[in-house]
Amino acid sequence: MNKAKSEAAVARFCDGCNCSQAVLTAFAERYAIDDGLAMRIAAGLGGGVGRMGDVCGTLTGGALVLGLELGPRTRREADAKEATYAATRRLQERFIQRHGSNRCRELLEKDLSIEAEYRQAKEQGLFKTRCPNFVETVVDLLDQEFNNKKMNMKQQILTMLELQDAMNRKVNEDWRDAGYPWYRAIWTECAEMLDHYGWKWWKHQKPDMQQVHLEIVDIWHFALSDLILHNTSLDEAAELAMKGLAEPSGAVDFRTSIEQLAMASIQTQAADISHFAAVMRAAELGFDELFKTYVGKNVLNFFRQDHGYKDGSYIKVWNGREDNEHLAEILAELDADSTDFSDQVYRRLEQAYPAE
Repeated sequence: MNKAKSEAAVARFCDGCNCSQAVLTAFAERYAIDDGLAMRIAAGLGGGVGRMGDVCGTLTGGALVLGLELGPRTRREADAKEATYAATRRLQERFIQRHGSNRCRELLEKDLSIEAEYRQAKEQGLFKTRCPNFVETVVDLLDQEFNNKKMNMKQQILTMLELQDAMNRKVNEDWRDAGYPWYRAIWTECAEMLDHYGWKWWKHQKPDMQQVHLEIVDIWHFALSDLILHNTSLDEAAELAMKGLAEPSGAVDFRTSIEQLAMASIQTQAADISHFAAVMRAAELGFDELFKTYVGKNVLNFFRQDHGYKDGSYIKVWNGREDNEHLAEILAELDADSTDFSDQVYRRLEQAYPAE
């Protein structure tokens, strides 16, 4: 927990910021937002939104921060939307546990929409004695949320690294010494992905974003393999992946971001995670979807191998639907944040597979 951040937020509140502004400006630098812009964005939210005594301004400011951290960039990112709602609910529930309510009029025991009660709140010093505690609580809770998210993300990256290593060993036990050029697989997949997105202007192609996302996941398989080879431990590889994913380096334009990833891979003969993150950003593919899709594809590959894929006895169509259709249904029903997510996927595949 960053006490310096919450103390600075309280100091800004006591120096003239409203409660919502104090919270949002505490995190403005994290999102490269100018303090002045953050002040204007949150200006109307103090005092329970326009001094109406409704939801505490610290919480509306917190909701803005969570939107910046987790929110969707387009209307198609349903998972990001749900993640933002869930985090905002958690914030309010934890706040209520500490302070008994999330409503300004109940927290101050004064209705600020009534002029006389607003004057009483000022005269009794409630804005100086109670509100700083609310500011501190929300900033601390947001810090906890982000720390938990970071820890969960690292664990998910470790899970993917372990799964990739296991799959590579299933194909070749000595894969780490085989000298496979993983970087070459990355830039080759970039070319395939560009075809799915469309670059032939004379054909008036429409992007096939579903296939584009699958190609990004395929590239991630190769990037994970490269990370394993070039780091002394999976933990070190996970830290490097986290750093790269948090710092997208490259164009916002999708076609250009693909070309930059391909060039970086060729020039360094390694996976460039920052440029990969830029491709994810340009394709509007979030980390949660990357994780869920990667684990699903990896586990399905294991499942196929375990059920006769090599000798041709594997049954790909179950009850009139291909196995990847069953997988999509399973992934939609499971919680990807579960610590045994990959095991759950495998068990559900087993339950759906035709009895031998």
